Amino acid sequence: MKSFSGLLKKEWVLYRSWFLVGIFMGLMLSWIVPYILHQFVDLFAQENQLEFVFTMLVLFLGGFYSVIQFLASMRFDIKAKESWLHSTSSITKLIGAKLVCSLVGYVLFTILFTSIAIFNIKDELIASAGKILLVLVIIVIILAILQLMLFIVLLFFLAFYLQLKRIIGRFSIVLTMIVFYVTTAGWARVTESQLYRTIFLHGEVSLQNIEHYLPKAKEMTMEWMLGSIYVVEEIAITLLLLLLFLAASKWLERVVLR
Repeated sequence: MKSFSGLLKKEWVLYRSWFLVGIFMGLMLSWIVPYILHQFVDLFAQENQLEFVFTMLVLFLGGFYSVIQFLASMRFDIKAKESWLHSTSSITKLIGAKLVCSLVGYVLFTILFTSIAIFNIKDELIASAGKILLVLVIIVIILAILQLMLFIVLLFFLAFYLQLKRIIGRFSIVLTMIVFYVTTAGWARVTESQLYRTIFLHGEVSLQNIEHYLPKAKEMTMEWMLGSIYVVEEIAITLLLLLLFLAASKWLERVVLR
């Protein structure tokens, strides 16, 4: 555990500028830009509504920024193989530290700007502090899980691309993008099939009861639809992501040791 903590500290030292720049740019886009626009363009009746829209844009762009930071970290270490070859930690642990560091940075970013977004529309909500905290926690958890899934999938396709590049050269990026599109489209069709529902949609846990404890809007129509989660499906997806992570780590280990 100490070695993993040391790897996280190393990642933070190397890439903290990415996180700080991301937060700075996010604050500029969510606060300064809406203020300037509101002086010249009357898009919304109130300035905080414009700030809310831009803060949501920051949250959307923050996901892409986090992915770029993670992939940049991976590419840098793959090119500088000596840092991995001379490390006493396994390559799986090294990659895991990068993934955790990037995810923690994204979670902190999401907490900050989700809080700002909620603050901008607080006057339009009927909610106690507890309800606001609950919706903040739910949003952050959902976005963090989706980002973790995205990290692992992209890690797998990065390993696939590097292996393919050795065989066919620069054309590998085109083929990787095609395989990525076909795979994601195929996965969407699989999850909508009756066979998938029959096998995996078991152990339903309804989240509708939580909806009663979430904020309500004063004027605008806003409905929470959390739906349900299925225990079997969640376990299967967790195992799949773990297998993808291990497979990607082994592929990247072959790249490093080549």
